[in-house]
Amino acid sequence: MRFLVLISLVLKSFAFAEDEQPSAFDVLRKMAKARAISYIATAETIRLKPQTSSATATIYFKAGRRRVVYGDRFAPALVLLDDGKSVYRLLPRWRVAVRMPIVSQKLNFDLLRKNYELRLLPSEQVAGRDCYVLAAQPKHRSNPMRKVWVDKIHFVVLKDELLDPDGTPIRIFVVRSINFNANVDESLFSVPSGWQVTNAPYRPVADLSLDEAEKIAGFKIRLPQFVPEGYQLSSVGVTYCQHGTPIVHLQYSDGLNTISVFEKPAQCRSLFGRFRFRWGWRRQQSCDWLPQDDFVHSQIVNDLRVIVIGHPSQSVMQRIAESVQ
Repeated sequence: MRFLVLISLVLKSFAFAEDEQPSAFDVLRKMAKARAISYIATAETIRLKPQTSSATATIYFKAGRRRVVYGDRFAPALVLLDDGKSVYRLLPRWRVAVRMPIVSQKLNFDLLRKNYELRLLPSEQVAGRDCYVLAAQPKHRSNPMRKVWVDKIHFVVLKDELLDPDGTPIRIFVVRSINFNANVDESLFSVPSGWQVTNAPYRPVADLSLDEAEKIAGFKIRLPQFVPEGYQLSSVGVTYCQHGTPIVHLQYSDGLNTISVFEKPAQCRSLFGRFRFRWGWRRQQSCDWLPQDDFVHSQIVNDLRVIVIGHPSQSVMQRIAESVQ
């Protein structure tokens, strides 16, 4: 009997009572703490702009650790492994695991409340499970909207839609099937025995002050004088291009969505036509290391290459870049 009472109390600590109507922020807080669970899920990410594309993945989750397998699980195209301390990209062909540091991103509830009207909509089902539906309506009309479907028992996100200010979907993440409390093997969250573990060629340094970032980068950081309403500078980091040129990463957040501004010298510091990789010499390639599409804007401003990544319009991203003076 004591065991049954204990189980009942534990379940109540995770779920709301049937006659209790939580607020949208109550659901978000539960969602942010939902780590002591395990599941296996199949999910699809659909990108609708500038052109339609999709990717399907199998997700293994246990106590805050995650393994994501894109493609067929027997012949995966890409495997990402998060053991809670580092993220690894597994390369089966070479039996190599490339290790990258985790940059923590926590919900800023104060900023979220300041910039969004958060509402709880009527419940819906996703993957056969009852979900709370949260709608985040921006107080600044030019910013994107979000809708999130959260499992009522385990508080896992089963669907997430990012929408244009006019309500047109930009990107959709949706779980097609999920098995909670699955027997997830511990070995899935470790690099396979015998594999070589190597650090990414240039590991990013995150959570810096502006002064610290300038010392590492070796050039003056110039903050944009314009960002969309509601966005604040949330983190500063430094990474490098494939030639070793430092790149400053300024991340802005409105509590729910982010805009990244990258700054690097317009002239790559590599003075040679070729450079050495582990497997031999390669010809120097362009430093335009980011895709050119509707979510990326790149231009030279004075002596800096400024790259903006986010979901504002191209005209807004251009205005951000041009304000870096």
